[in-house]
Amino acid sequence: MTTWKRDEEVDEIYISLFRELVTYMMEDPRTITACTHLMFMAKNIERIGDHVTNIAESIHFLIEGTPLRGRWPRGNFPAST
Repeated sequence: MTTWKRDEEVDEIYISLFRELVTYMMEDPRTITACTHLMFMAKNIERIGDHVTNIAESIHFLIEGTPLRGRWPRGNFPAST
């Protein structure tokens, strides 16, 4: 469950950063290239968090023999992600 909470934190940071970068790009189009690179980096880090969560779920299943109860919280990401 701790892994889920940490993944939610990573998701929230990603969403916040995404919005901030879009704002920078709208305010100053000269930042589009740099911000786009940062957006890809942030998305990849967010995906790493998802993979870590999947690994933790698999380990739990291997040890306990049962899947985790509840459902993995899914982030509400911007449409372009």
